[in-house]
Order: sequence, then C-alpha cells, then structure tokens
Amino acid sequence: MIIAFLLVVLVNGETISDNRMLFKSVYRCNEFALAIEEGRMAPKNKRYTKNQNITAYCIPRMVNQNTTLFE
Repeated sequence: MIIAFLLVVLVNGETISDNRMLFKSVYRCNEFALAIEEGRMAPKNKRYTKNQNITAYCIPRMVNQNTTLFE
C-alpha cells in the first residue's frame, strides 16, 4: 500500500468527483483544487475571486501500489 491524494470536488454541496482522481503528490493535487475553486482557464490565468458554489480539496488515501495515479 502507498499513500495517494484524492481530489474531492463539490458543486452546490454535491460531490461530483470520484475515486479515480488520485494524485501522487499532495502539492499537485492542491494545484488542481485551487484552479477549480478559482475558475482558472490556464496555468498563468490569475483569478482572485473564489467561486461560491464550488469547493475542491485533497484528502490522503491508502491505495494499492498498482493503482494509476496522476503525476
């Protein structure tokens, strides 16, 4: 077993993500969570207003070593 980080996305309080959104690095997972919450369209796109009905965060999960993880 290894540790991975699951990206959880909620829209209007309803979870729309699934258990396949696993990342190898918590930092990379948090990059996606922040981009989703801020509504960024590109990596350099700076948007400073948070979407009020979208929440995204990462939680640690133990997974099998052969599980596919995003880099």
